[in-house]
Amino acid sequence: MNETVLSRQNPKTPRARISSLLLGLAGAVVALAAGAGATAGEPAGPFATACALKETKVITLIEDHGDAEDLPADRLGDAGLAMLRARSACYEGRVDEALALYDTVLKLGPVVVMRKP
Repeated sequence: MNETVLSRQNPKTPRARISSLLLGLAGAVVALAAGAGATAGEPAGPFATACALKETKVITLIEDHGDAEDLPADRLGDAGLAMLRARSACYEGRVDEALALYDTVLKLGPVVVMRKP
């Protein structure tokens, strides 16, 4: 009976909320990219290997921070948006810009895990 208003409104775990946020953001980027490609009349370019490697690290870091609950949700949300901007830049052939964006996300730092005795 001592639950907070927030827990009654959104029973999802922090990981589920972050995953839902990232999926929603990814869908928005895909929709925007598809619309931009159709407007320009040019298909999106291939995804560079360097971008794919950085994105894998970034996704893992964001998910690990979500699991550890060691960063505020807004900071993780900003990191997710930066990742999506980097992905878009990479598809557009701006690989150096994309890698720089991925690096900003990696500056979130290591995950802090508190061990219970």
